[in-house]
Amino acid sequence: MDKLLNVKEAAAFLNVSEMTIRRWTNAGLLSCFRIGKKRERRFDPRQLQAFIAPETVPPKKVATVTRPLGLGNINVPDGSHLTHLHDNQEEALHLQVSFIRQGLENGETVLLIAPAASRQRCLQSLSQGGWKIATLLQQNRLHCDEGRESLAELLAYLARITATIPGRFRLLGDMAWAGEKQWPLARLKQLEESTNTQLSRPGALFLCQYDLATCSGREAMMACETHHYAVYQGRLTQPLQPPAATAAS
Repeated sequence: MDKLLNVKEAAAFLNVSEMTIRRWTNAGLLSCFRIGKKRERRFDPRQLQAFIAPETVPPKKVATVTRPLGLGNINVPDGSHLTHLHDNQEEALHLQVSFIRQGLENGETVLLIAPAASRQRCLQSLSQGGWKIATLLQQNRLHCDEGRESLAELLAYLARITATIPGRFRLLGDMAWAGEKQWPLARLKQLEESTNTQLSRPGALFLCQYDLATCSGREAMMACETHHYAVYQGRLTQPLQPPAATAAS
């Protein structure tokens, strides 16, 4: 053990008054040894050093919150941005309906952005499954849109809608709408990157569908590069490289 310090030396060590040292020990805030008949205070320098810089406790790990995707037993982290790559319209429709139904069953608000024909098929399938589409729209539990001409218009629309949603929501985009509006690849990439940096927040879930039969190879590569996960042939995979970091929540 190192040489024990008296009150004066301990006060100098901690750069406080001797009275403060006595008050701290009386209150049990600072440990000391009692020596001799007079019970004089003595201090271990190592304990004084620990008092200056107490041992830090590692922060508790927070469990990752996951959300059911609606495809089998697949769960993904909350806030995920996924792409679904497919070459079969029946497969695309099945995932659309499953993804939306899962959200509605969880009490989430759902946004659907798709061309008119695709949107009609999806809503018709939901209706046949017992969902009252008119009621969902009236209650603002379901929002439908066909996309916008410019990136600024679309981001403004999404920001306005999502700002009114107090709880969790999920967005499904059949990206064929962008093809109908003749969006160039650069603008489409900006949208996907903006989803990561501007729209993502706790409680959100995004799924963007790309038809491999109609989109270009560069579009498919872009989709893999700008999403957290990819769904292909019923399987969930990591993208080729991680997308841009999402905004801090």
